Amino acid sequence: MDLQSLLATLQSTLSPDSNVRIASELRLVELSTQPQTGVNLAQILVEASLDVSLRQAAGFSLKKYIKERWSPFFQTFKGGQATSVEEKEQVRQLVFKGLDDPVRKVRLACAVIISDIAHPDWPDDWPTLMNQLLQLITGSPLAVDGGMRVLNDFVGIDLTEDQLLPIAREMLPHLLAILGNPQVHSPSTRARAILIFKQCVMTLFTVKDEHPAAVKAAITEIMPQWLDAFRVLLEMDVAQDVGLEAETWEGLAVRIAIFGTLEIVLNSFPSTLKSVLPTFLNLAFSNLASVSSIYHTSFLSSSSDFSPPQAVEEDSSVPADLPTLVSTIIDFVTQAARRKSVAGLFVAGDQPQALMVNAIGCAIDFGRMTTDDEDSWASDPNAFIADEDDEMVSFNVRSASLDFVVALVETFEEAGFAALWDAFKNKAAESDASRARSEEDWWKVYESALALVGAVASELLDHVQERAATGQAPTFDLGQLFSSIVPSYLGASDFPFLQGRSYVFASQFSKALPAELSNQYIDAAIAVLGEASASVPVKVSAVRALDNFFRHLGENVDPSRAALTLSRLLPLLPQTTENTLILLVDAVRSTLKAGGQVLDAATASGLVKTVLTTWFEKPEDPLLGSAIGEMFEALAKTPSPVVQQTILGEALPALTTTMTEIRTDPFSSRASSALDIVESIFDGFVAPLAPGVFAAVAGVLFEVLGATEDRDILQTGIRLLTTVVRKDVSQLLSWHDASGRSGLELVLSLVARLLDPSASESGGLFVGDLVMHLIRTAGTGLAPVLPDLLKAFVTRLATAETPSFSQSLILPFAYLIHTQADTVLSLLEGVQVASGRPALEVLLTAWCDNVDVFQGYWGLKVSTVAMVQLFSSARPSLQRIQVKGDLLLTDVNSKNPDQFPPIPFHAKALKVLLHDVQNSGEDATFAKAGGDVDAESDDGDDEWADEGGEFASGDKDLDFLSDMLGADSSLAKYMADNDSDAGGNDDGEEDLKDDPIYTLDIQQHLLSFFQQAYETNTNSFRQLAEQYLTPAEKDVLAKCLQSA
Repeated sequence: MDLQSLLATLQSTLSPDSNVRIASELRLVELSTQPQTGVNLAQILVEASLDVSLRQAAGFSLKKYIKERWSPFFQTFKGGQATSVEEKEQVRQLVFKGLDDPVRKVRLACAVIISDIAHPDWPDDWPTLMNQLLQLITGSPLAVDGGMRVLNDFVGIDLTEDQLLPIAREMLPHLLAILGNPQVHSPSTRARAILIFKQCVMTLFTVKDEHPAAVKAAITEIMPQWLDAFRVLLEMDVAQDVGLEAETWEGLAVRIAIFGTLEIVLNSFPSTLKSVLPTFLNLAFSNLASVSSIYHTSFLSSSSDFSPPQAVEEDSSVPADLPTLVSTIIDFVTQAARRKSVAGLFVAGDQPQALMVNAIGCAIDFGRMTTDDEDSWASDPNAFIADEDDEMVSFNVRSASLDFVVALVETFEEAGFAALWDAFKNKAAESDASRARSEEDWWKVYESALALVGAVASELLDHVQERAATGQAPTFDLGQLFSSIVPSYLGASDFPFLQGRSYVFASQFSKALPAELSNQYIDAAIAVLGEASASVPVKVSAVRALDNFFRHLGENVDPSRAALTLSRLLPLLPQTTENTLILLVDAVRSTLKAGGQVLDAATASGLVKTVLTTWFEKPEDPLLGSAIGEMFEALAKTPSPVVQQTILGEALPALTTTMTEIRTDPFSSRASSALDIVESIFDGFVAPLAPGVFAAVAGVLFEVLGATEDRDILQTGIRLLTTVVRKDVSQLLSWHDASGRSGLELVLSLVARLLDPSASESGGLFVGDLVMHLIRTAGTGLAPVLPDLLKAFVTRLATAETPSFSQSLILPFAYLIHTQADTVLSLLEGVQVASGRPALEVLLTAWCDNVDVFQGYWGLKVSTVAMVQLFSSARPSLQRIQVKGDLLLTDVNSKNPDQFPPIPFHAKALKVLLHDVQNSGEDATFAKAGGDVDAESDDGDDEWADEGGEFASGDKDLDFLSDMLGADSSLAKYMADNDSDAGGNDDGEEDLKDDPIYTLDIQQHLLSFFQQAYETNTNSFRQLAEQYLTPAEKDVLAKCLQSA
């Protein structure tokens, strides 16, 4: 095409007339399909005689052309004929030449385009690229800048470990030379040299297990030089990079890159930093001290009119701003403070060193609210909540400061609290002096200090309680804080952020406050909600405080206070959105724990209507839906008949009506969300269910589940039915639809549909749990259909692909094997699946293949108990079953894949049970390693000292098992831990508390099994152990036998 026509078209794209621009852009789209367009755009981009704006327009169009016309590699490729090989070569040569263009914007455009081209073209179509880049970074400063821009992207995205390692040795010395030559190279170019080095370190860490010798040699060779260069650069006064008169703070880019890289080195190869870590830690604090004043002037002071210079670097991967430097340094210090090699800098014995006190003081200073924070938070409650929420907080200087204090407290405990208290007193004195001088920002120090102490509230409360238990005063004087500081600022309405922080701070320590004092704080927070003049930060903080108070204190709060709080919160719901709305809903939920039982009919009805109206406005918001679901769950737990009737008469009808929207929209988000809330309500109901509760939702529930293919709706519906079965199966069994079909019939029809091989496994993920609890609770009601149901389960199991779905199908068999083993095994022995495989073989094979990833407190116990019974069974059919053994690795040059040689089922079962024991005690693995394997037992009975001794290898790394299996062992705690995520103490497990499996001492059960099987040589126990167990497994078995 004609180059002049293209120039004219590009010029028109810069026209102020929107119609001209649009027409020109459409013309460019047409031209992009013609030959030589890419070459012509590249020529314009690198033509120095043209106006920069025109060259930039060509660069933008060429980048678009590359993504749409260059190669099918790009997802945005428009189809048709890709750019010819000849044109590609011309474009590559022209654009590469632009990497040393005098115009920075052109160099950047060329670097971006080359990075894009490299994705599909290197190494096959552009094999010389890397050599060209390495040659370029040894040239002029402009060439180095352009080459480094490409290398920075290239190393991080396109190079694999195998490709990077060979060139790193050649590349890194050039990068180090660039870093050490500030007179020639710009700070951003030098920062890129560090970032490329950082990527090399990350790559070396990735392959260190695969190539340990090569990585160790590389690290030993290159790391000292780079660390020494870092030290020299950080020792330079940071004032040279920042200043009130400076036009740019670009020099900060180098320090940001250094501290970011030091953190990577620390976490990847800590031994390389061990001897010099104290030096870098002191340099970090020195750098923070040097920038403290300019940071205050630029970002904290309300009276300063200074604005930091704008960044000149267009590349966001090379930041050069002061907040990023400060947060990066603090993040590095947080990681470093946890290392033993620097402990002496922070503590001497059990006392804090001055460095730790000063470091926390530094964190308080940098944790202060910025002026931008004030402006944003004062008018936008959603921004205030998002920035202050522990779970949503973005990484910035304030959050980094909080993380640092948390790390010190967790690492140094009592000394950390002592340092925190000393730092708090020091900063409080400074703040008081500042206030006496009438400085307007005096309050920020107090607010920051309270925020940092609040961040370790849980740890501090534990510390106070532990010291009180031993008759000692805590090292942090929480009492003085509440007697002389916090109360004085609860009414500081002229300083709303400090006032709000005081409310939140008090609520974080509500468990430690006297009841009278807690009530005073609650009353003050309630009063704030009713004040029209109260500012946004204060009202938001009051809501957060009330949420904390009621959540922590629950029924210990006067219900009338909770009812009053609720009356103040509900009118706010329609006025709020996003984060503020979710906070309000959470506060309502917490309030219900304390005052739900005293709600009258009007208040309960108003609550349900208001919350549902709020939800109807935005039913597709998952966070809001989750919060409202949790609120309804709390409401459903309320024992008040008034509340229960409101749920039955108002909430459930409204929600089921919404669920019927699935009739016209099979993927209705409103229907799905409504079902989620109904599930939450049933989760909250106490067993047995109130009369008519299931009938209120059953018809619509089965209609929805029968009509949808949405896996999320199916999963939620199955979980809801499982909850009904567990809490009150009689309501399911007695309910019938309009055509006379029973609830059980409809459930079984749904199960059959989900077990169809064509159905999604994810949709039926919880079907096994439903059936297992039906077996538990329905009794004889399920007996007529149980054989066919089990056949359907094992048939589907034969084709199951995911471990989670397999577990769902296996656990019902495990439960039945525990309760009626002979009946179930006889059934399986007489069944073959469609492929002709025996059903028993299908079950045991899938069980053994997936047992390592089973989940759930009760389900794991069921599996273990059933596996013990299967091993102990004398049925001949079990003796004939072969399952996968341990992985047998083949030679890397072999054409055969790795294999799992078959072994007898009993051998695998023994391995599984030993594996369960070993994993359960994982946390104590090396707690007391080094003891004598053959040590006599504490009771002096020498006979048991050698029990199982033929299996012991003497490996002292396994000695931990003796302690692991004791009464205070991690295994015992694991099995007795009713607070685990697996659901040990979950309200959803209440129906299992009296179940024999749930209450079984699984540790003693396993030890008794091993002992009895060893003594009686059950199913050739000793021979199986000797032949099939690994040395490590034999050691575990020996310890179990000695500990029984």
